[in-house]
This record gives sequence, C-alpha cells and structure tokens, in this order.
Amino acid sequence: MKKIKLLSVIAPVCLLSMVSLTGCGNGLGSADTDKLDVNVETRGTEIMMWTGFGDAVNKVLQPILDDFSAKTGITVKYETKGGYDNLQNAINLAASSKEYCNIAVGYPDHFAGYIQSNIQLRLDGLIKNDDQRVMAGKDEEGYDVDKDGIRKMNYEDFYADYKIENESLEHKSDGTGHVLGLPFNKSSEVMVYNAGFFNWVKTQDDLKDKIFIPTTWDEVKSVGQEVIKFLNEKNVYGKALYSNGQVYSGAEGDEAPVGATIVFQGKDLASADDFRFLSYDSTPNLFITLIRQFGGTYTELDKNVNLKGYAAFNDKKYREKTLEAMALMRDLGEKKILGIPATFNEKSYCSSPFKKYQSLLNIGSTGGLSNSIGSFAVSCTTIPQVAGSENKYVISQGTNLALFNKGSDAEKVAAWKLMIYLSQQANGEFAAGTGYFPTCKAATESDAYQAYLNNSFGAAEKLTQEAAIINTVKYGSNSWTRFVDPGFQGSSAIRAEATNIPVHVLFPEEGYMTDQQILDAAYVVLRDYVRK
Repeated sequence: MKKIKLLSVIAPVCLLSMVSLTGCGNGLGSADTDKLDVNVETRGTEIMMWTGFGDAVNKVLQPILDDFSAKTGITVKYETKGGYDNLQNAINLAASSKEYCNIAVGYPDHFAGYIQSNIQLRLDGLIKNDDQRVMAGKDEEGYDVDKDGIRKMNYEDFYADYKIENESLEHKSDGTGHVLGLPFNKSSEVMVYNAGFFNWVKTQDDLKDKIFIPTTWDEVKSVGQEVIKFLNEKNVYGKALYSNGQVYSGAEGDEAPVGATIVFQGKDLASADDFRFLSYDSTPNLFITLIRQFGGTYTELDKNVNLKGYAAFNDKKYREKTLEAMALMRDLGEKKILGIPATFNEKSYCSSPFKKYQSLLNIGSTGGLSNSIGSFAVSCTTIPQVAGSENKYVISQGTNLALFNKGSDAEKVAAWKLMIYLSQQANGEFAAGTGYFPTCKAATESDAYQAYLNNSFGAAEKLTQEAAIINTVKYGSNSWTRFVDPGFQGSSAIRAEATNIPVHVLFPEEGYMTDQQILDAAYVVLRDYVRK
C-alpha cells in the first residue's frame, strides 16, 4: 500500500474563503407566503424547476412531472444543472437578474445563501392556508384532492427527522423555526458486508462465535482482530481461501479441488497491510457520526441570529466527547481495522477496495449501493453504534424542495402544488424508482412503495431494497435518530474541514499531531465560525 500525501491542515483556508462567499448578499431574509390565495386558478400557468440530478434520477422524475402536468394543466419546464454545486452556482448567479427558477432542490447551506439573497419564500403561510384549498373528491388511494387532483399538504405526516433541517434556518421571535423547505430525496448510510464470507464462517464451528457481523464499535474491534488473525494464519495474501477451508495459489499443481468455491479472494492483497476489516466511504460522515454517537455536537445554530452558526466540536462543552470519538478512530486505525478512501489510494469511496476483498465491511450511502456489487454475495445492515447507547445515530442526507419569490401568485401556488405532489403525493413512486427513501408515512404506505418493498429483484436492486427496509423498520423506529446538522452560512466550510480530520488521525506517520492539536488546528482554519 502506497503512502498518501496529506493536505496540510491549514490548506482548506483557501476553500473556506471561497465557500464563505457563496450566496452572500445584502438581502433581508426570506419572504412570507401568508397572503397567497391557495384557491387561485393555476391551470395554464408555466413554472420552472431546476435540480442537480443525473440521468438515472431524471428518468424517474420526468414521467412524474409529466403526470403532474397532465393532471393540473400546469406546464413544468424542467432543467438539470449537472450536479448540486452547479445548481447552487446557477441560482446564485441568477439572483440579481431574477432569472432563477420557481422551484429547486437544495441542501440547507444552499438555502442559507438564497435566504441571504432574499429570493426564497417561507412556507409557513402556505402550509397554514392550504387547509382552505377547496377539495373536490378523492384519489385512487382515498385521499382528498382538489379539482386538479392534488392532495392537501399534510405537514405533520413528514418524518420528524427530515423536518428539522428545514426549520433551522430562520427563527421567529419565540425561537421556533420558519419552514424553508420540504423533504424530497432522502438517503442514509448502511453497512454493506461480504455475505459470502460471513455465511461461510457460520458453518465453521471454530470461527462462528468469534467472527460475525458487528453491531457496535467494540465488536468491530474484537471481530476485526479475529479476522486479521485468521487471514494471517491462513496466509491468504496473493492466494484464495476456498470453501473447504484450504488456501490455493491457483498455480499449476496448487489448484482447488472440483466443487470448492472461493470464500476469500486475496489475489489483490500483497500483504496484510492491504486489508482493513471495515472501510468507510465518507471521512466527514465518519467524524460527524461518531461525535453524535459519543454524545457530542458537531455544529450549533445561533437561534438569536438568523443564518448564524458555529463549529462546536472543539468547544469546551463538547471537546471530551469529540476526543473520545477520535480515540476510537485512532485505535482502530493503529490496529489496521478501519480504513478510509485514502487508505486504499482512492479519492472518494471504498466500494472498489471492498469488491477486491480489501475490506469485508463498507459503510456508505444508500444512494450508491449498486457500486458494491461484485463477484460475491453482498448484503447490508445498520451501521455500528457505541455499546450501551440508548439512542442510536445515523446521518440523514439528501435535498429538500425550495420555493422562490418569482412570478405571479398563480405561479407561486402552481409551484406549491408541485411541491406537494413531489414531496408527498408521488414521493412513494419516486422513492421506489430511485432507491431514495420516502419523506413521509403516506409515501411509505403508498401502493407504489409497498409494491417495491415486496418485489423480487436482481442483486443490485435487492441490496437497495434491503436498505429501504432497514430505513423503514430500523432507522424509522424510536430507538434511532436520523440526524441532520443545521445549515447556515459557513456550514459547508466546516464540513470541508471535517473531511481532513480523520485523515490526520489515521495517518500520524505523515506528520504526527495529538488529537487535541488536530482540533486546535481545525479551529484556526475555521476561525470565522468559532465562538469568540
């Protein structure tokens, strides 16, 4: 395994400067929607919607938009900007000319910039006034709909975990949050595992009690040590372990017997240094999630000043918990149990090393599970937790729908109807087609999503289906929290710095610093977002 060259912990200063400028403006904040007449005639109106989605999602979204237009007589001009960063830049550039769209997807830190530029609408008024929209009948699933076939907004039906980030950007005088967006495409993280290997271990009496799929970080450590010991004893590196428990090189005279199948393929591993028991795709998610699991806090919002927030992980109040999380990372790294993309000379993900048997477990986004499909059977489960924790934490990811201050009242209400349709009415269909998770109970219980959960699929689709069931049954239970940290001006810069912290913890030989020194250096970089 080659040594990597680390970026200096001070390097992100340039990035910080660029990110902090994103969406800056002299706006007064978002505008209210209290006086919009939700019964205004919207047929014949035209609205624009922008996203950053790629072809795979667009193939699912476009027919849904077409169905909406057929129902309502509202024309939706849809554009994808080729990535979320491009989408954000396009909206920011259009802010001064007012050539932005009516509706777009985005992350909370994107919304913070739009609010600062005074182009985004608060949804509180529309949510309240939607009760006054005249209903004309029921749809095929028994919900009340208006004359255009659009249901009433049921804001309370959204999963609580998904509402928090949209209520954390602007606050009223009583401290409660304005609603700035509606949940749309949501994903999380799961732990994918090499089912072929673990299923074989279950048949081995001398291994099955020592090697199993871990549910806690303590088990990750103990099982990881057992796996490394076993692989070393078998000397699998450059060879293959077969179902008869023997290792063969594949050279002439050293072939596996007929009927034996590969359990662990070590041909891409030159030595034990090339293997890690558990790999983690996202270094910022690793850092942020562990802090939460240990009872700490990554960032905090200033509820007294809209759009103002701070890094919190090195504050005196939370520092001890952050250091506990970092100590776990360092211990697992020193024992060669935990790996990140840099461990395998990868830029962003560990799915390729996982498929090469360089890890047996990989934690990654539910949105990219198909990348884990290789030559062996795979399955997924919940991510590990801190042993004894009463509340389990897993990160929630994905965008929300924003409504912009553009066009006539009819256009704004037309865009509002599209938001309802996408976030609730057709969200089960969207989730089933894309692998994202439903935003609300109605979407989860929809005919389209229930059919998806009970369908039979190929390997890639089956893995995504497993993750969907985990999200519904496990992550959706009261013992789990699908958390999202608040968005504010600078939150993306703090996340960029969080990307570097696990790298410095796991690669001390490249310039050793104590964990506290790493945190202190990060706060120097983030000085504009540290409490004075």
